[in-house]
Amino acid sequence: MQVHHADTFRESVISVLGAPPDPAPLQPEVLEVVPGDGFRREHIKFQVSPGECSYAYLLIPNDLRTPSPAIYCHHRHENLFKLGKAEVVGLGGDKDQAIGLELVRRGYVVFAPDAIGFGERRAPNSDGDSFDLAYSFHQLAVRLLRGETLLKKVIWDISRGIDYLETRTEIDSRFIGFIGYGYGGKMALWGAAMEPRIRAAVAHNGVITYREHLRRGEWFQAEFIVPRLMQVADVHHILSLVAPRPFLLSTTDGDPQSTDAIEIYQKTLPVYEKQGAANRVAIYRYKTTEAFAPYMRINAYNWLDSWLKPF
Repeated sequence: MQVHHADTFRESVISVLGAPPDPAPLQPEVLEVVPGDGFRREHIKFQVSPGECSYAYLLIPNDLRTPSPAIYCHHRHENLFKLGKAEVVGLGGDKDQAIGLELVRRGYVVFAPDAIGFGERRAPNSDGDSFDLAYSFHQLAVRLLRGETLLKKVIWDISRGIDYLETRTEIDSRFIGFIGYGYGGKMALWGAAMEPRIRAAVAHNGVITYREHLRRGEWFQAEFIVPRLMQVADVHHILSLVAPRPFLLSTTDGDPQSTDAIEIYQKTLPVYEKQGAANRVAIYRYKTTEAFAPYMRINAYNWLDSWLKPF
């Protein structure tokens, strides 16, 4: 598929994503402030659409002297609906997923929200992960009936999160990065493609083409089911919309999608080259079955440092 005009192509993708939710004022609230080791953790709430709120943790280094770069840290999926953002900031789950704690210690303001259906945004009557998984497909179904999609919704919520970050004086909103694992990696790609305020992003594992997903017969996550999308684009086309902003695909051989990530990179590279930005897209492939080992995370953070720390 030849994409001759990025703006026209972007509009085609936006059209299949469907109508956005209705806008609403942010009405942000800080619910709690807890001191941490070298930082403070704020528990925040803000409105994403009329009558619907998102919840997040904001980690702020104690020694900030000037507005700082911020990193949007998206949690994983793996049917761990109860965990959500808590794992990112070290309040539960796997310590290898506590990327927010590591990034705040590198001087970043860290923003870790719950995606819809996770953490504090689970169904009020949830009785566990099986219910939550069915609820995510219900969230997709009601949107399809209205000509919307769940993917449009989760991208919208990312933009609302960035709207919130722009209200915080601790943050230099010219330098907002994004990092995620699995589901979070997919959202790093989609979020950066659709949200120009994301200056640099990292996706670790989980990035796979729709074509390959179908070929393998793997189950789809509700958030990524978009009618007619494959008539318009596959994943490398979406990544091309990030250009010329920096994007790192990070993958391990333990992830069955690693070869797919290489193909996505190879197909996207010419788009970056055409814009004189070949050094701004990269792939780090690790020949290991480890999921997200410390050295992989450090490499990802160093990549973000190189684009988000101006001095």
